[in-house]
Amino acid sequence: MLRYTVKRLLQLSVALLGLSLLLFAWFKALPGGPENQLLPENATDQQREALRAALGLDEPIWVQYADFLGRAVRLDFGSSLSSGRPVATELADRLPATIELSLAAMLIAVGLGIPLGYLAAKRRGTWLDFTAVSGSLLGTCIPIFFLAAMLKVVFAQELGWLPTTFRLSAGADYTDVTGLRVLDGLITGEFDIAWDAVKHLILPAIALSSIPLAVIVRITRASVLDVVGEDYVRTADAKGLKPSVIRGRHVMRNAMLPIATIIGLLLGSLFAGAVLTESVFSFGGIGSFVYQATTERDYPALMGFILVIAVFYVVINLLVDLSYGLLDPRVRVRS
Repeated sequence: MLRYTVKRLLQLSVALLGLSLLLFAWFKALPGGPENQLLPENATDQQREALRAALGLDEPIWVQYADFLGRAVRLDFGSSLSSGRPVATELADRLPATIELSLAAMLIAVGLGIPLGYLAAKRRGTWLDFTAVSGSLLGTCIPIFFLAAMLKVVFAQELGWLPTTFRLSAGADYTDVTGLRVLDGLITGEFDIAWDAVKHLILPAIALSSIPLAVIVRITRASVLDVVGEDYVRTADAKGLKPSVIRGRHVMRNAMLPIATIIGLLLGSLFAGAVLTESVFSFGGIGSFVYQATTERDYPALMGFILVIAVFYVVINLLVDLSYGLLDPRVRVRS
């Protein structure tokens, strides 16, 4: 298992290095050069030359890339053009909100998607199967921002059951430990804060989980249908094993390989969906920050965001690969 893990780490490190090359090339290929994007249109030639020298753009290309890579390793992405604060500080302040929202959305998607997909496969051809498949198709068709807006209007504004915006109620006094409001409330014993944070999470998490839930239901259903027809499942049934043993040890364990893959990919993609969801609910996470950086051409902020998300993707893919080795030891042998 150790050799398998080290091999995956080396492969993912190469992927990160390749991404850094692409980002560096993109930054160098900006129309008119990076200095023209960072300075106002009426900037003088002296100001442009001074900025080029400050950014090291007058150095050889390999020196520039080495400096870019070194600063990226130190999480030094420069300062945001919008706020003037270091990009790393902006990301550190906003990232916990997006992580909390993404984990809540994935918890909903996995907690409902896998059981529904399994039941749809076991009741193939029944009304339950038809409802699950139809619901998954509907979930992939509804845009996230439209669903988020509808949930906000119906359950927050019209019915008043849940809060409309932000992560906590106005004036809430809380102790910040990790930046994750629910976890902080549980750690510090401020259970009223934790419950308030949960209520603020429900609507955006449901909206963000709609597409992952639909995909997980369909993948689980297809994977279970493939596995239940295998010889080893029929043999286990013929030997008189308990249905719970067949379901857990023979069906779901083997069906989890493609499900684990799609969960890892969906967890990474939730950061993209968070941009729209956080904007609707004014959630204050990294999504709204990236939206602002995109509209204002804040390139240092965008580069920092892309690199941070790339690291998340790498970590998620590593965890998925490790789960393969745990679910199916043959993967470790072949690798």
